[in-house]
Amino acid sequence: MMRTENHPTWLLPSGFEDILPARTEALEHCRRNLLDRYALWGYRQVTPPLVEHLESLLTGSGADLDLQTWKLLDQDSGRLVGLRSDMTPQMARIDAQTSASGEIRRLAYAGTVLRARPDLLGGSRAPFQVGAELFGVAGPEGDLEVLSLMVESLRHCKVPNLLLDIGHVSIPQALADAAGLATTQRNDLLRHVERKAWPDVRHWLQIHGAGQSLCTDFDALSRLQGDHDVLSRARQQLGHHPAIGKALDDLHFVWEALRLRYPDLDIQCDLSEIRGHLYHTGLLFSLFGPQRGEALARGGRYDDIGAAFGRRRPATGFSLDLKPLLRDLPESRRSQHIWAPAGSDQALWKAIAEQRQQGHVVAQDLLMGELPDEAQLKNRGFDALLEHSSAGWVLRFLDAR
Repeated sequence: MMRTENHPTWLLPSGFEDILPARTEALEHCRRNLLDRYALWGYRQVTPPLVEHLESLLTGSGADLDLQTWKLLDQDSGRLVGLRSDMTPQMARIDAQTSASGEIRRLAYAGTVLRARPDLLGGSRAPFQVGAELFGVAGPEGDLEVLSLMVESLRHCKVPNLLLDIGHVSIPQALADAAGLATTQRNDLLRHVERKAWPDVRHWLQIHGAGQSLCTDFDALSRLQGDHDVLSRARQQLGHHPAIGKALDDLHFVWEALRLRYPDLDIQCDLSEIRGHLYHTGLLFSLFGPQRGEALARGGRYDDIGAAFGRRRPATGFSLDLKPLLRDLPESRRSQHIWAPAGSDQALWKAIAEQRQQGHVVAQDLLMGELPDEAQLKNRGFDALLEHSSAGWVLRFLDAR
């Protein structure tokens, strides 16, 4: 058993932190504004539970979320439950349970998720996740809407010089399918591709007797990263695979539309990217800010996840963690801060209530102390005070004489 005598009782577990008032106000301001913006696009907010049965939370994700999910025993049912590490599976469950056949459904969410391990060294194990999911649209038009909303989310958070990286899991998957492999071998090959371990990919193809044509295709795939001309090169080198031709059409459609909507947005692609290939089924996208090694927002298409809940539905979406963005969040509009003296005088109470109804912050002195001087009040962040006069309780600004 671990000894804890030397650990202060106030010390939080690694990866958890208190968010103090100033940062909490900034986070809440941006959370509310993002959800309001999503609502203008038709995305309605839902609030799923923090805990669900484990098999529901891990649907479609395989080991991707399994290692990140805290597991508990539900003493009521005796079943294993998990603390959500990502809200997307919950959105798919809600859509499958509540949407009508053929309905286009737009859902938004915001809340804390819990991770067994941080995504980055020294990172948070309790990200504050905000996102939007679109169900019922199978074509690239749905991906374009979600991508546009993701770009506008980070622009709203005042992140400059955004870089969008896009890919399509169908491209590496089509090459693996062309090898005619059993499921286990196919997944083994794709794991090498996911790690970008190209020497291992070439070695794997050789020892499994892949033909020269397929080896050439994978070699071409390893070099298909960069600007828009990558799509033309991919069509020349890999377009003989029908599934790849369709994926390139989708990428071209999205890319051209985004260039018109956001001319200053830098876009690049990596056609070998298959992050989460056991989960995603189409376009993948990540949005980066300046001097940030990790993506600030991620998303993609995941059409198969609803099948586990009884309804396979086209689905695409994105999510972001607000915590790393706190330093970039716009300052919320500050209300007037008013100091009021101690006392239970009814007229004073009415004056305080009137100021609060107008949206001003009123902090009443409860210690019956002497009136602080104006310099002290200013240092404590007050803009005005309530003082008694012949006309009753009136507001006086601290700079006024």
